[in-house]
Amino acid sequence: MAQVSEELTPYAWLGDFALLEVVDIQEIGSFLDIGLEKDLFLPKSEQSRPIRIGQKVLVHIYLDRAQRMTASMRLDSFISDEKPQYKEYEQVDLIIAAETDLGFKAIINKKHWGVLYFSEVFQEIKYGQAIKGFVKKIRDDGKIDLLLQQPGHKSAQKDIGDLILKSLTESGGFLPITDKTSAEKIYELFGVSKKKFKIALGGLYKKQLIKIEDKGITKL
Repeated sequence: MAQVSEELTPYAWLGDFALLEVVDIQEIGSFLDIGLEKDLFLPKSEQSRPIRIGQKVLVHIYLDRAQRMTASMRLDSFISDEKPQYKEYEQVDLIIAAETDLGFKAIINKKHWGVLYFSEVFQEIKYGQAIKGFVKKIRDDGKIDLLLQQPGHKSAQKDIGDLILKSLTESGGFLPITDKTSAEKIYELFGVSKKKFKIALGGLYKKQLIKIEDKGITKL
């Protein structure tokens, strides 16, 4: 009795931007694991920098002149130059493409470039990561500023001290938060950076509204 092979599902499709692993390097180009029996070809002319086997690279999948699925690392060639029409605070799909001096460069809805500024990112971000975000502003030159949290989230509340006191009350007067608590966890709870949280915490301590101990903070 013949064995029935399982149908393979590719990691990405035509028109996608995807983070794929380099599995072979030849003189004419490299090959990427796309989850099929046949690897995806990345021509040498479409490589924007030297790569190595085992490395993961962000590519766009397109059809070459022979109508074969092909990969390219030259992402700018596949980004639209049309004027963006996003609404302020519209939710969008992002793919993190690069880290710059200002922040993280991201592909928006497979169409446009945008930037997440370091000062407004309070969680771990990785190259090639797919993540939801929001359009903060479209500049006059067409460049797009992005956010990871929708305005109106906890981070938009002016008095972080009041938010800490409210959270303490809701948790029975104690929160297991210390200097070792990660910035990601603090942002998840209060929507602010660890630095801003510690400033607010110091203010509450000076007002004798809380007690700071090794295991956490207690409401007085």
